Amino acid sequence: MKNTPKLGFIERLSKIYNLIGIFLIFVAFCIVAITFYPQIWYSINKQASQQELQSLTTIIPIDTTEQENNNTVSTLPPLDPSLSATNTIIITSIGVNSSIIENANAEEALKKGIWRATDWGNPEEKIAKLPTIIAAHRFGYIYWSAEFRKTSSFFYLPKTKVGDTVQIIWNQRFYEYVIYKSEDNSQVTDYDADLILYTCRMYNSPIRVFRYLHRIN
Repeated sequence: MKNTPKLGFIERLSKIYNLIGIFLIFVAFCIVAITFYPQIWYSINKQASQQELQSLTTIIPIDTTEQENNNTVSTLPPLDPSLSATNTIIITSIGVNSSIIENANAEEALKKGIWRATDWGNPEEKIAKLPTIIAAHRFGYIYWSAEFRKTSSFFYLPKTKVGDTVQIIWNQRFYEYVIYKSEDNSQVTDYDADLILYTCRMYNSPIRVFRYLHRIN
């Protein structure tokens, strides 16, 4: 009889530990599911990559005849031979650090990572006063590794916020930009930006995640 309270306490403690264990297993499962979600989804839906590609490469521009970029930073940054000769984009807040693919074939470029729309501006030259536009898959392809998906896709672009900075190394010159506007839309709405980043919100939706940036260096 003297051991009954002790046994009851042990049973209650055991139940608590069991509940904690089940909760930790559930959390671990969620983390693994998030990590491998793109691979799982692409295994189920073989058309997902193509749907995302079509959404990414279709931009419906608005009338730009009255648009003019009012950027106040007009001089080029100094040439720095110590910088990489590979054009690179860095978004520290979300772990992106990747080369920028230059290819008129958007489909082929996006398979390799982050792509600059070649008929728009670049950091050195604005074509028809239009900004540089850089896009990437959000979910990518099933054969992408988790590390490549983190550094060379825009999976976490929706997590960026106004005030975050983006760096671009272009022809061994260092450019820095700051996000001043974020929105979900089906088209570019602000041509006053120096740089526009975008990706898909979902696989087969026309809605895209846009980030508009001004150059600060």
